[in-house]
Amino acid sequence: MYDINIKNVKKGRAFNWIFIGFGLLFLVIMLIIFFGGILNRNTLNSETTSTDVNPNRHQDSDGDYVYSPIFTYEVDGQTYTCTSGVSSSIGPGEDPHVIHYDSKNPSNCMSDYTEKIDWLILPFALIPTVFIVIGACMNHSISKRIKQIEALNQTGKLVKNLPFHLEKSNISVNDRPLMEIVVNYRLPNGETVTLSGDPRYDRKESDEDGKVDLVIDEKNPKNYFLDFDINRISGNRSDDYYTGPDLEPTPNTEPADEPENDQAPTIESTKNSSEPTIPPAIKI
Repeated sequence: MYDINIKNVKKGRAFNWIFIGFGLLFLVIMLIIFFGGILNRNTLNSETTSTDVNPNRHQDSDGDYVYSPIFTYEVDGQTYTCTSGVSSSIGPGEDPHVIHYDSKNPSNCMSDYTEKIDWLILPFALIPTVFIVIGACMNHSISKRIKQIEALNQTGKLVKNLPFHLEKSNISVNDRPLMEIVVNYRLPNGETVTLSGDPRYDRKESDEDGKVDLVIDEKNPKNYFLDFDINRISGNRSDDYYTGPDLEPTPNTEPADEPENDQAPTIESTKNSSEPTIPPAIKI
């Protein structure tokens, strides 16, 4: 049995719940606007046409022009105004619009413009729905991943102090990509496989010993777990520590090509020829 810390993996699930929460919030807002408009429309039992249309064109916070039209209409010789209640990039045009109103309270109204915009909101409800579905699917994957890690307590082999490097994962938080641990590991059959760890939601990129630990099911190498500190509960054994060659790629240390002639390379300059030309540094 091993002491496997899965807090980092669980942080990914917490992140996805935030993703789902924002999706639910926007979905609820959109549905309230949509169904609120329908309920309001059902209380209006009379209609007339507008006598004037003020497009009320203005710029929003992004600098784009939008319309929040104001409609003027008359009921029994009394003049009323009906605001759109929403802003849209779609203009109301110059033609008269149908105004629905409450015969007992003519100031309670809704224009056909607002009714149309309310219906246009409905397709946009798919956007937060997609957020919710993606977050739920990712959480389901993380739950399966946690069960796989727990199963390694029965089938996994502990390998401590492996050399590693970090690579960017395909997940970003606040426009910063999460890193993941990458190691090369040689299986008992001699095959070397590249293993990538879970995205580091905790932003941890190293440990005191500069190495990582691995628990792997060598009969099913796709099931493994990488972390900076994994220990055997009963105490680590000497054969738990990796003693093989450094399988990590080493940087290219070949010397730079020498110039064909014996002169030192120079850099072109558009400055006055009287100014000294400084040769670039050459990495060896």
